Amino acid sequence: GTLALPVLGVGAIPATGVSAVLLNVTSAQGTEGGFVTVFADGPTRPTASNLNYGKGQTIANLVVAQVNPSTGKVDFYNGSTGTTNLIADVEGYFLAGPPTASGAFGSVPSFRALDTRKSSPVAALGVVQLTVAGVDGIPATGVSAVVFNLTATQGTSSGFITAYADGTSRPAGSNL
Repeated sequence: GTLALPVLGVGAIPATGVSAVLLNVTSAQGTEGGFVTVFADGPTRPTASNLNYGKGQTIANLVVAQVNPSTGKVDFYNGSTGTTNLIADVEGYFLAGPPTASGAFGSVPSFRALDTRKSSPVAALGVVQLTVAGVDGIPATGVSAVVFNLTATQGTSSGFITAYADGTSRPAGSNL
């Protein structure tokens, strides 16, 4: 099922001029395992998920979601055969319009950039390079960073994932 949540003009979010919101999304007490996709209100749901959960699990993830400027809403899709409770805490918003200042944020519709389930799993201690510049609305130049949801699935051992800029040294901290 899909739930539409009004966000424009709610709390401290302006009623106009907002392209995306930053949400802490939590799934709680799911009756079956599944996933949640958060996206701009409307008929087109992206194939990417923002949060994956197991039966009975309470799990949260920080999500950046585009807002439909016509309806002022974001949609939450429960990709499960069961039900789940959803909690969405607004953490901030991004102004609409093209990014013009260094460090400004530009939102694009969510898209799945990588899925190794369709090729082969990442090897132990392996590195995967992912090109994002020039892909699905991300400019080919002038971008210093991207916001994305990182998910690990079907691991054969415990471990961690670190995302970092290609050509730089891997930082000590992990993302997942």
